[in-house]
Amino acid sequence: MKRLFSLTLLAGLIAVQCLAVGISVQGHTADKSIKRLYLLMVQDERYGYVQPLDSFEVADGTFAYQNDTLTTRLFFLSPVFNVNDMESCFAQGTYLFLAGGNNLLSVSRNARGAISADNPNVKLNAQYALFTHQKDSAGHKHTLDSLDQVFYAARNRNDQREMQRIKTSTAPIYNRAYEQLRQWLDKEVERHQGSPFGLYLYYTYRLQHANITNRTDLDRARQMVEGANDEAKQTWYYARATQKLNALEQTVVGQVAPPIVGEDKAGKALSLSHFKGKFVLVDFWSSSCTWCRKETPNLLRTFNAFKDQNFTILGVSTDFRKADWLKAIKEDGAIWQQLLLKGDARKQVLAAYSIVSIPQILLVSPDGTIIAKDLRGNKIYEAVQKALAK
Repeated sequence: MKRLFSLTLLAGLIAVQCLAVGISVQGHTADKSIKRLYLLMVQDERYGYVQPLDSFEVADGTFAYQNDTLTTRLFFLSPVFNVNDMESCFAQGTYLFLAGGNNLLSVSRNARGAISADNPNVKLNAQYALFTHQKDSAGHKHTLDSLDQVFYAARNRNDQREMQRIKTSTAPIYNRAYEQLRQWLDKEVERHQGSPFGLYLYYTYRLQHANITNRTDLDRARQMVEGANDEAKQTWYYARATQKLNALEQTVVGQVAPPIVGEDKAGKALSLSHFKGKFVLVDFWSSSCTWCRKETPNLLRTFNAFKDQNFTILGVSTDFRKADWLKAIKEDGAIWQQLLLKGDARKQVLAAYSIVSIPQILLVSPDGTIIAKDLRGNKIYEAVQKALAK
């Protein structure tokens, strides 16, 4: 599955802070090598996407910072920042929660050169530190990291046979670890439900990348968010969760599919509305997305079976380079209608459909209503067959 964020720094994606109460930071450090601290907002913790916010000088071991527009959320603090060297930023920095109101930080540096930031008056920060430690244990992070290093060593030698052997032999270990981590996270989300930390967990590990397809699941998600206590509703996570659910509501099954406008292979205007009156399987994909192109045989099978029954497929590409798009279409034998999103339309369409990863395949009825979402594998053929049989 391909994530649609092409930049590590996500400029311009800050939610409107309707409940902003402001954040104040005061602190000290005994490390004289720290001359400035850089504060970054964590937009997507699971994939390491951050946005630089501000920096403040460290003078005589003390520092202070004030921002009246922020609410409680997770940040990343680092003594170095260079947009061209984010690896150093992450290696030397630390995650920490800052809460609305006053935050008193004590910053130190460990033997590996990374800083830590103690924020004793903010309960969320202590909860986060404990959670990350327990999460690493629950997900067998040390074991998986060791296996990764073995694979990387084989890759550096370009030993394809050894790489394949490692993948095959370790797959059950990874799968078991991921499943154990998923179960543990479910319990943590339930255990902290209703609290500020619980809302952080639910948004980060359940809702942020969720592809909710029906109103029942949407209502259940709303209950989780609206069931949070008043303190939780003052956090950034409540604002983001509400925004996410409102966007998802626009494309659950039963809603009218938002407009899609782009250009065809010849460079002429093409839109979803051109196919009104037909069942349309809409396939969001890109040439660089391996998982997208693995669905091509399923799409081709479906297209050939039903193309004469008031049905078609519209491929919607997120590619930035037209040449890559056209090459992939030819290589894969994707003989159905294809549309390339251009410029601002790319961002607008992906936002309208709440797409954070591809492939995303959905079925639209002749009157423009979404009747199936999140289709993969054999479900593609089955959904079209069922719709045409009615």
